[in-house]
Amino acid sequence: MSDTGDKNDTPPLTANAVTRPEPESPSKNQSEIIPPGLDSALRASGIDPKDPTVTRALEISLMMFSGSLPLAPPPILKEYQSIKPEIVDKLIEWTETQAAHRRDLERTRTERSENRFDRGQKIAAAVALGGLILAAAEGVFGNPWVAAVIAIVAIGGPTAAIIMARNMRAQQTPKPPTPPAPLTHPPAQ
Repeated sequence: MSDTGDKNDTPPLTANAVTRPEPESPSKNQSEIIPPGLDSALRASGIDPKDPTVTRALEISLMMFSGSLPLAPPPILKEYQSIKPEIVDKLIEWTETQAAHRRDLERTRTERSENRFDRGQKIAAAVALGGLILAAAEGVFGNPWVAAVIAIVAIGGPTAAIIMARNMRAQQTPKPPTPPAPLTHPPAQ
């Protein structure tokens, strides 16, 4: 890792935490910097890919889009730091704050989702228990066949609803098309 000359206490995430190769001078082999497809597209657009300005801009762009880092690569951070020295520390602070905020949102979403599932199970249990109590009362004081139907619906109703929802969801998801069956020709006579 390269030393940026920082003498402050290093925060948990620093510009040095991202290890990327330092960009070389524009005399670096063009085939290493510019992918062949991009090179041909630039030439077709009338842009000279050997121009040092174009090479540097492409190098920075390719570094920015080559990974999913929360911070810009170190060479770009150094350029920012040369313009305004405190900007790198501010960018690192913003990145840490954003990451903490995202984790809090994910934790909240997970907790609420689990609460919703728990609430659904409690309501289903209450419906089943209420149905069984009603079925028992109907069986003792009324028609046992009606009591049996009520008990089946009370216990099987939520389960049937879950199965129906899964089947409906499965029907809504597109399935890959099946290839047509090969044509069979009758034997020639």
